[in-house]
This record gives sequence, C-alpha cells and structure tokens, in this order.
Amino acid sequence: MATVMVVDDNPTMVEMLSMALNLFGHNALAAYSGEEALVRILESVPDLMLLDLTMPGIDGYETLRRLRACPETEALPVYVITAAAELDLEERVHLAGGTGLLRKPIQMETLADLAESHSRVELLEQTQRPAA
Repeated sequence: MATVMVVDDNPTMVEMLSMALNLFGHNALAAYSGEEALVRILESVPDLMLLDLTMPGIDGYETLRRLRACPETEALPVYVITAAAELDLEERVHLAGGTGLLRKPIQMETLADLAESHSRVELLEQTQRPAA
C-alpha cells in the first residue's frame, strides 16, 4: 500500500484521484494548493506525490522547487499532472526536479501501476531480493 498525496486546486480532480487510489488499496491524502501541500507533507511524508502544475498561489514548479530544497522531501517521487500540451513540458518538469509527467485525463490503470510501484511493501520487497 502506498500513501499518495494528491495536490490540485480542482476539488473534483482531487476527489476522483483520491477515490481511485483508495479503491486500488492505497491511502490518498488531499491538498488543494501548493501551500497546503507543503504544510501537510511535513506532518507525514507520503510515498508519492501527484502535483498539479497550474494552481493559484504557488504553482507546481514552485512547490516542486521547495520540496527539493527540504531534506525530508528532496527524494520524494513527484509526478506532475497537467492538461497542458506544450511539447517541451516533460523536459521542463524533469529540469525542475519532477520524477515524471502525467497528462490529464489520467488513465486509471496508469495511476494504479504508479502507486503500486511506489508502495512501501513493493520497495521493501525490491531491497530484500537477492542480487542476480
């Protein structure tokens, strides 16, 4: 089971992604702004973050910059979610410190696979496997 923080200013998107994550057996945490995410993440660092790029206040890029500057969250996997279609967006997200990019609408199978790959149980099993 992975704990996934969903950060988006659109409550419907947060609710939909959170509901899907919970149905897949993961624990979803919700934040509705970059500011809220930065406060909540210090209470409990998740296994994975889904971060909207375009939000009022501090946007996804600034939220990501602040996450990377904090020792507790500098290695946190952060996948940027966006409906934007710019061709160089994946490169810009990577340069900003993002782990990957998911374009809206997000396929539920992709979401399930992503959460599972960052599950604490899955990561623990990977580290305990004998070297080949």
